[in-house]
Amino acid sequence: MLSFDITDRHIRIIRGTESRGRIRVSSASTIDLSEGLIVNGHIKDIPKMATIINDELKARRMDDKEAVVTLSSNLVIFKELHIPKAKTNAQLLTMVTNQMQHTMGIAEEYSISYSIAGEVEEEGVQALKILATACPFEVVDCFRKVFSMLSISLKSVTVTCNAISRIILSDKKASAKMPMLVVQVDPNFVSLNLYEDNQLSFARFASIDAVDYDNSEDYVYEAVNENIYRMIQFHKSRNPENPIQNVVFYGDTTEYIRLTNALEGMDISTSLLGVPNNISGYENIEFQAYANAIGAMFRSNKDTDRINLLETDSSAGKTDAGSSFLIGLGGAVVLSAAVVAAVVFGITNAINNNDAKVAEIDEWINSPEVMETLTAVDSTQAKIDKVALYKADLDTAAYNFDTKSALTVDVLNTVIKTIQDNSCSVAEIAYTSGSFEISCTAKDNTAPDEAVKAIYDLDMFDNIVYDGFQSNGGGEAVEGAAQEDPITFTVSFVSRPNEVEVEETAETTDETQEEGVE
Repeated sequence: MLSFDITDRHIRIIRGTESRGRIRVSSASTIDLSEGLIVNGHIKDIPKMATIINDELKARRMDDKEAVVTLSSNLVIFKELHIPKAKTNAQLLTMVTNQMQHTMGIAEEYSISYSIAGEVEEEGVQALKILATACPFEVVDCFRKVFSMLSISLKSVTVTCNAISRIILSDKKASAKMPMLVVQVDPNFVSLNLYEDNQLSFARFASIDAVDYDNSEDYVYEAVNENIYRMIQFHKSRNPENPIQNVVFYGDTTEYIRLTNALEGMDISTSLLGVPNNISGYENIEFQAYANAIGAMFRSNKDTDRINLLETDSSAGKTDAGSSFLIGLGGAVVLSAAVVAAVVFGITNAINNNDAKVAEIDEWINSPEVMETLTAVDSTQAKIDKVALYKADLDTAAYNFDTKSALTVDVLNTVIKTIQDNSCSVAEIAYTSGSFEISCTAKDNTAPDEAVKAIYDLDMFDNIVYDGFQSNGGGEAVEGAAQEDPITFTVSFVSRPNEVEVEETAETTDETQEEGVE
């Protein structure tokens, strides 16, 4: 299975398997896109996009024929709705669609998805609290066309907030931090998802540009700070008794330390997105960057979620725009009554003949011989699936072995010296399979931030996690003031994997191409 996280400037691809709620990652790749190829999720040149993806898949030997997609777009509309309970999912989808069209003033050219976030009581009547999303149908259909050209079966298209929610909600530890704000940082956008009562309760996506911040070099930091503040105030207005106290970052974490320092002033704790126990094979990739693509591989909860835009389009009776066509011959085509009659007569005969053939074929399909053959095929396919899963495990193990970085004395000394050069002491080092967890002490409360920043600046490690420091003196630490009792803090990170050389594929030259053209 291939999973694509597609934004206006990047495509991040994960190859892996999903089984019983567990994800195994075997490989990953990123494609950087030129500006203008995708605008607000809308693919402007579908053949070019298909070619770019096809070249990358061939180069990385990702030959899977099934895929899922998660998309980000400033055109996606998020809305909380209160909907009466329905007897069936189809009825609920219809009610959600109608209310979205009525309250948001959108036309039928939108694909609707939703998740149930709980129940509310309105005028003594129980209703469902729904988080609905509306994505332009044209955006969704672009992906249908691209993967149709690639001959890859597209199984689902979801909005990013629903993809990352599968990771957040699969981690049992996350519920203890709620209400919690999960923030994806990117130089081109910021995506914020609010979680309460173990459910996604609100989502916001905002494009950002340096121009909007006076071309400041710090525009990403300023934009993220501004959007987090808005989200905190929004939640405070709805639920003043239970404020947001935890913010989790993922994506581009370059500004993580500065954002942490800023939020500490509001008594808000920060952390980087952790990896749940049901995900494996991530050790050799930057999990923060590929989290959306990994999340999209999880199966959705059929009881509470209708987040696959392909399924909701089908339920709503929408067909692929790419399958329709128009015929024009210099303007309008006029058919005479005689031609129409002839066409109708021919179609009627064809239908009668086809009915007879269909009945004959149905009888053959239902025969004992064919049923026995199909049973044998199903049994063989089950064995093939097991072999494929086993092969995926072997590929993952081989890749992990090839890319695993060994712990050397030089690396260890570099880490210790970096910490000590920033007025901190190393109390304990734990190392397991490329993962470091270092407990440190300091006498000045500015030293921990500087030490962690210095480790980040080494550009040797990924998934750096630092949750702040603790003062053992019992009182509040004063910024910049020396402390008599040591300050303790812990920082963890993962060794960056070794680069594996990818065999170059032979490129077809113009001369070779011209040999087959007469």
